[in-house]
Amino acid sequence: MKISQREMILGVATLAAVLGGTTWYIVDSKVAEWKAKANTIEKAEQQIRHYQAAIKMQENWQEELNLLQAGLRVFDAGKRSASPDLMKIIKSISIKHELDITRSQPHNEKPTGDLFELGINCTWQGTLDSMVGFLAELQQQGVNYDVRQLNVTPAGKNTGKLKGNMVIHCAYTRKATVDGEEK
Repeated sequence: MKISQREMILGVATLAAVLGGTTWYIVDSKVAEWKAKANTIEKAEQQIRHYQAAIKMQENWQEELNLLQAGLRVFDAGKRSASPDLMKIIKSISIKHELDITRSQPHNEKPTGDLFELGINCTWQGTLDSMVGFLAELQQQGVNYDVRQLNVTPAGKNTGKLKGNMVIHCAYTRKATVDGEEK
């Protein structure tokens, strides 16, 4: 049996059509899956870039945190409360700026890891200049003091004085010491 050239062309064309159709069917069914995987890969690469940037920034944050922690006051871990010392410091700053703190009430100490925070509610009276000077000096103390609440009212008609209260949050650390030296 001899295959003619015409039959050979038809056979090859049919085989090509069948292979082409089969290929199209297989590829078409996988295109959506391939696109979904490509999107997943792109999102994963974006997350990797984001996490790498965060890791680089963490080094800067760690350096900044170390600098800020170096500026904090350190109290002895065995000492019961740091509030008397902190209230004395606030009182001395207020005296320096002629701001009269009539009452100060410490809140409970809040530990966060190695960092401690203590709020002190202060009732005060003074002039606007003394108040501004007091707040400016607290601001210059860095992260040691933070005034989160401040209420101001006139002390009386035409007296030029103000009164109010404020909550000063004091940040500090505690270290265990033996004979005055850190452990």
